[in-house]
Amino acid sequence: MKNYYDRTWKIGELARMFDINVQLLRHYDKEGLLVPEIRNPQNNWRSYKYDQIYPLGMIRLLRQLDCSLEDIGSFMPGRNPDSTEKYLRRRMKLIRANYEKLLKMESVMNDRFAMVNREIKYAAFDQVFVCSEDDIYFIEIGGIEEIFINELFYLYPTLVFYAKDKTRFAVMIPGEETANFDRYSDRIRVLTPDEYLVGYHKGPHEKIKETFLRMRAAAEGVLDDGCSLSETEICIDIIDQFIEADKNNFVTKVMIKINRE
Repeated sequence: MKNYYDRTWKIGELARMFDINVQLLRHYDKEGLLVPEIRNPQNNWRSYKYDQIYPLGMIRLLRQLDCSLEDIGSFMPGRNPDSTEKYLRRRMKLIRANYEKLLKMESVMNDRFAMVNREIKYAAFDQVFVCSEDDIYFIEIGGIEEIFINELFYLYPTLVFYAKDKTRFAVMIPGEETANFDRYSDRIRVLTPDEYLVGYHKGPHEKIKETFLRMRAAAEGVLDDGCSLSETEICIDIIDQFIEADKNNFVTKVMIKINRE
């Protein structure tokens, strides 16, 4: 009987054994990561020996640990108990850090969609009302060019301040988490509790000033005598390009501070 250790596997057989694509084995061959020990010179068919099976399984495991092929190629040939432990502990540390980052992103997404669902309940696009807002913590980002290259813009709700011809962008953050933004500690600001004239804009941001004019015109019917409105409009993106492709469906909350004499 032929010794099991002497058996060989054609490339298709090995691919089926590991439930992977033949092209992946050819790629490993090209990269020098798993080169078939047997190659037919007439038809270039590849065959693998027994002692190449475990390395393939280990490569697959390391890929699940998000190891690059270059790293695997450097690690595999000269590995020993000491180097293997150090390498895998280093990988697990990176995986743990990425996992914690993903958990944080999940929390941010949950908070964001909770805000969307909460605000949509009150979004009356043809009305304005007076509302007292709690503290709103935010990080100042800057102008339009700065906001697009800042990763916070894609995670947290956008806050925009329109003051005459000047527009400033910021992102809202949870007040209880300000300590987690050390990198931006000098840019963290807060809108303290105050009264605002509140309305909602539906549609492209380019047309939001039409809503500003509508709200200011409607203010006379809801404000007490002796009250006036700030010259600055504060906008919070509720539904924006992050969750909606059609800009005609964008929803923005508009707040204008009420000044009382």
